Amino acid sequence: MTKRSILKGLVLIVFAACVLVILTPSLRKKSTAPDPAPVKTEIIPPGIVVTESSISLPIATRPGAAAPGDLMLLNYANPASPPQDDLILMSRAVASFLLISKQACDRPLSANEEWSAALRGNRPGTEPWISNKSSALDSKNRLIDRWGIPLHFHALGGKQWEIRSAGPDKKMWSDDDLLEKTSG
Repeated sequence: MTKRSILKGLVLIVFAACVLVILTPSLRKKSTAPDPAPVKTEIIPPGIVVTESSISLPIATRPGAAAPGDLMLLNYANPASPPQDDLILMSRAVASFLLISKQACDRPLSANEEWSAALRGNRPGTEPWISNKSSALDSKNRLIDRWGIPLHFHALGGKQWEIRSAGPDKKMWSDDDLLEKTSG
């Protein structure tokens, strides 16, 4: 087996495990709180158990969520995390996409629009990896940083890319730019 096929298998296993843990109530940690108050049975069909939780699952983790990459980008542009984390998340989403979508790996992707189209499944041979409602996209479907500025993708060759954010000053190629390298 090649490193690539092993990595692909591991990514799929981790992704499947995350989805199972999030979506399967029996795998969630059992609460030690007392049983909830009885629920009116005329509203809830027989056989359905209703419990209360202080945890609200993000939309992307709920059944029917749009695409696998949305799970990877759940904390994208989260004000509680450092801005560099956004590029790390995007880098991982791109690398995972390239690992899964073999046909996309064979095509040069350098412009933001090309990456966006590929990740959204709008290029031949690709399946949607992120949804059109991803927090990483603007209204023109460009991949953006937390300040709303389109990310800059630069192909380095050998299936390696740089992802650049304009940073807090919102001006590309200045001293506060953020940079992350990724490979596929």
